[in-house]
Order: sequence, then C-alpha cells, then structure tokens
Amino acid sequence: MPQLPRRRPEIRQLEIFLKVVETRNFAAAARQLGTSQPAISQTIGRLEEIVGADVFERKRGSPVELTPIGRAILPSARSLIHTIDQQLATAIATAQSRRGSLTVGFYTGLGTGPLCDGIAAFAAERPDVRLRLIEALPHELHRQLNERTIDVMFVALLPDLSSATIVQERLWDERMLVALPDRHPMASENSLGWDDIAKLRILMRANGSDQTGHHAVLARIGARPLDCEFHDVSRGALVEMVRMGLGATICVQSAANVRPGITYVPISGAKALVTIEAVWKRSDRNPIRHSLLKSVRDSARATHVDLRPFLAK
Repeated sequence: MPQLPRRRPEIRQLEIFLKVVETRNFAAAARQLGTSQPAISQTIGRLEEIVGADVFERKRGSPVELTPIGRAILPSARSLIHTIDQQLATAIATAQSRRGSLTVGFYTGLGTGPLCDGIAAFAAERPDVRLRLIEALPHELHRQLNERTIDVMFVALLPDLSSATIVQERLWDERMLVALPDRHPMASENSLGWDDIAKLRILMRANGSDQTGHHAVLARIGARPLDCEFHDVSRGALVEMVRMGLGATICVQSAANVRPGITYVPISGAKALVTIEAVWKRSDRNPIRHSLLKSVRDSARATHVDLRPFLAK
C-alpha cells in the first residue's frame, strides 16, 4: 500500500495548479487569478514539497509542461475541484430553496383546494426540488412528524399541539359539507344544520384507533344522536358508497370533488368551520419548508371563500 503524504494539498494550491495547467504560464495564471507571479510560484513550490517532486518542467521562454507526477495528480485535482464546486452549488441552491427535497404530509381530503394550488405553484417555481407527498389521517401524520419521516404536515381537526418542540400555524378556515346522493330529499337544500345531520346515516373513514373525524363531529353535534358507521377505505371509496345510497359523509370544501350522482350541501353555523393548519418541528431549519409554506399561504389568500352567509344561518 503506497504511503500517504504527511500533509494534504490545500484547495487553493490545487486551484492554482489547474490554472497553470490551463494557461501553461505562471504569469498568465497570476493575471487571471488576480495575484502576483511570485505568489503563484510559491504556491506551486509548496505543492511540490507535499508531493515530493516537481509538478512542472520550467524552461525559460517556453510554456511550462507537466512532469510525470504532475500528469498523475491532474485527474484527481480536476475531479476534487469539480466535486467541491458541485457540492457548494447544491448547498447554495438548497439554502435558496431552489434544490433539495421535502416530504409533505397532508390530511385525507386536503389534496385539492389551496394546498394543491400552493404545492403546484411551488413546484413550478422550483422544479429542482424533490417533493414527496404522504396522505394519511392526523394521528399517523403526527407520528411521522415526530419520527422526522415528514418535514411538514397540513391537517384539519387537530388539537392544539403547540409546544417547545412543535409549531402549529393556522392557515385558513373551511366550511364542512355533507355529501349526499343527488336523489336524497335534503340534496336540494341550500344548507343543513346539525339537527339535519342527526337524521342521516353518516359514513366515516377510520383507521385503527384514529377516529379524528368522528370526534370532531361529536364535538359539534352536541347532545343530538349520531348514526355513524366506520369504514377503513379511501376518501374516494367513501364518496362512492354515498353515491350507491349507503349513507352520507362529511368533508371539508377542499375534499368536495365533483362526481356524478353526488351533491355537496354546506353545513351552517360557526361550529361547521374547520381550521386547516400547518405543523412542523420547531428545530427544523429546512429553508425549502419556509418557501412551500409561503406558496400555500399565498394560495389560501387567493382562493379565500366568503363564509359569512353560512355563519348567519
């Protein structure tokens, strides 16, 4: 095994070495680097001390030529400087939110509306950022956030988690809606109250012990009875069950995708508002997250829906 030198060349020494190789002249290299010829000579001399031999053949009045050891270290010097330049460019681009990666978790049903528009605007402005999206219920998203599997989550119906370790930011409010089959007698109403909801069979999505939606409806419906069925299915499958006449389901505005045979009726009153929030680790300094949040905030402001008519009912 070859013996390694006791000292390693400095990056500046390799840069000057490569400039002399490029110009084949100490004086020309000095001019391009904005320094003096003696400084170039001294730097090359220190490099030669480290490698233990001359790296250039110097002949008065002739361009300098590489020696065998100079030719030997040239490919590695070029590769090292290129790698450093690429890593610095990547680091700068990441700091400016132009490159890097971000894992975004979102609550089922928020994949459209302001969040979708905000993510789309962010992706268009920063095509080199790799986004990974995870859709799950709040309990699962919170677990992944604590495990640092995701960088930020966008959720609804979440209790206050703000603490020394968690940031929870209110982004916008959405109206809760009831998805009904078109043929249902209540589908023609302009809005429904919680007394009306109590008359319906409500289909809800649940996964294991996470019944976030159910708890949210119970907190709003009060002492009224609630006929509720739980199904471990996707949001799309739940809406299809409504279309088949198996019941009704409750969602927020962002989840109200237009489908044949389905009518969405707003629920009236202040208790039918749902706050959409962003949650992230306070210790997370990922600048890309800040840029994504700005895009989502801008989208929320641009797509604001006037909720006052429903609040008055």
